[in-house]
Formats: sequence, structure tokens, C-alpha cells
Amino acid sequence: MTISRPLKRIGAVAGTLSAAILLTITQASAVSAETERATAVDGPASVDSWECTSSGESASTGWDATGCYSDLGDWFYIYDGTTDGYSAVVDWEIRDGSNNVVRYGAIFNADGAGAVRYKNKDFPDGVNDSIRFRTCLGHWSTKLITASTCSAWMTRET
Repeated sequence: MTISRPLKRIGAVAGTLSAAILLTITQASAVSAETERATAVDGPASVDSWECTSSGESASTGWDATGCYSDLGDWFYIYDGTTDGYSAVVDWEIRDGSNNVVRYGAIFNADGAGAVRYKNKDFPDGVNDSIRFRTCLGHWSTKLITASTCSAWMTRET
């Protein structure tokens, strides 16, 4: 079968255009991570309640890290409980009603053992949205979390 030269060009242009459109759609729907450092030493004036989870229990010092969330103002509380060379981290994600991750990130308390830090976020109040978070240990300098140190996930409606 012989294909004329103009048809080959049209096919090549159409293929390139299709790939470009697919790439644009894929990039537009991609969610990127929010990696931040908690620096506030004062938290909210009031909260309805904190939901908390802790990571890495030490016999002498208690928990290595504790992370809490309050949906009244979308506040995070992060406590670093041990001098161990790690930062306490809250790893979080927002999921929609279909359980798709629509936003996620990590908040590091890199101010050393005994430090309590807060971070205020602004999550949209969506119908059927939920937040899922856990406490981990990590390194602020590399922005990496050590997955084997993470607590179980906590889920709360937003």
C-alpha cells in the first residue's frame, strides 16, 4: 500500500498534536506537594478539638514526634520529643468524595527536641472532603520523610 507524502505529514502533525494535548491534560490534573516548615510558636486562640497521632515511642522520653490537626481554622500542631537528629513531620493529604488525592504535603518542625510549632493552612470546605494525616520523622535539609517511622494514618472530615 502506498501512502502519499501529504497524508504522512498530516498523520505526523495529528500525532504530535494529540500527544501535546494529552500532556497538557495530564499536567493540568497533576497535584504537586506542599512542603513547608512550621515556624509559629503560638497556635490558634481556640480549637474545637485536636485529633492527634504520634510516632516512635521511646522508653526514656515518650513519643519522638506528635502531630495534631484541628479543622477549626485548619491548624497543625507538631511536637518534636527527642534529640535524635530528625525533624518531626506531619504528612497530610486532602481527599475528595471519590477518595482521590486533591492536595497533599508535609510540614516539618525543624527547631529541635522539645519544640512545639504550629502551621495554619487554608483548606477549602468541600462536600465529602476529608483530611488524612500521620506523624513521621524526617530531615528538613533534604525534605525527606523516613517512611518506616510514620504512625498510622488518621482521617477526619473537613
